[in-house]
Amino acid sequence: MKTNISQEVYAALKEYGLTDYETRAFVALITNGVSSAKELSDRTNIPYSRIYDVLVNLETQQWVKVISGRPMKYKAERPAFVAKLAKKELEEKYQRIESALLEKLEPLYGAEETVESTPIWILNGQVFQKVEEMIRTTSKNLTLFLKNPNEKMISDYFDIFLDLSEKKVEINVLVDETHLKIQNKNTWRKLASIAHIQLVKHVLFDAFLFDQSEMIIFLTSFMKIDIKDENMVFLIQENRLINYSKTYFKMLWSMGRKFSMREFNN
Repeated sequence: MKTNISQEVYAALKEYGLTDYETRAFVALITNGVSSAKELSDRTNIPYSRIYDVLVNLETQQWVKVISGRPMKYKAERPAFVAKLAKKELEEKYQRIESALLEKLEPLYGAEETVESTPIWILNGQVFQKVEEMIRTTSKNLTLFLKNPNEKMISDYFDIFLDLSEKKVEINVLVDETHLKIQNKNTWRKLASIAHIQLVKHVLFDAFLFDQSEMIIFLTSFMKIDIKDENMVFLIQENRLINYSKTYFKMLWSMGRKFSMREFNN
């Protein structure tokens, strides 16, 4: 059965969280009915070496069920049933966000007050040397917020990250998957070997959080700073803003998924 599926359908499924391969496989099962892995691979151009992983993921999410036999075949769950599952998961995510905002952030906001001085500094000049210095002096945990994941930055700082890892410093990395473009797979494999990496839908900024007490935020694209943009790099030491950032990190981390190179080996 051949059916034209609009790009909006594919976009909506990806926005929900399916990968490109998962989206193509699920739509193919809907439009073509019960199929074997080989048939799906041929129809969707998903490499045969990847199709079983894709189907296992869909089965785990209860979007697809397995029909035993030789060969094993797969059937899509009814879209109305899947819609209920997706709605339930999204509602649970919303509840986590609401809880973070109302129960965690709102009490920190407090009453309006006048602050005479706030320890927020504009960084000028040797910005990246300052970042390197602060990374080297981190003693407990280092957190990276990567709105614009940059392989050159990871490579430039990797030896320092490795040194921290050997000193038992915990390294956590939040990556905005909507801007993630992997060109050097080895760079990401190396980072994944020493850090916990979580993929999320949206990260607001590029930043380093050092020992949960100091933070450098880049409000311009990381590693794309020129002279006129230098006043968009800030060193933050104000406790309330640091607490906001830590809560924001926990909220994003809970909504993301673990980074795996297997997703990008196509």
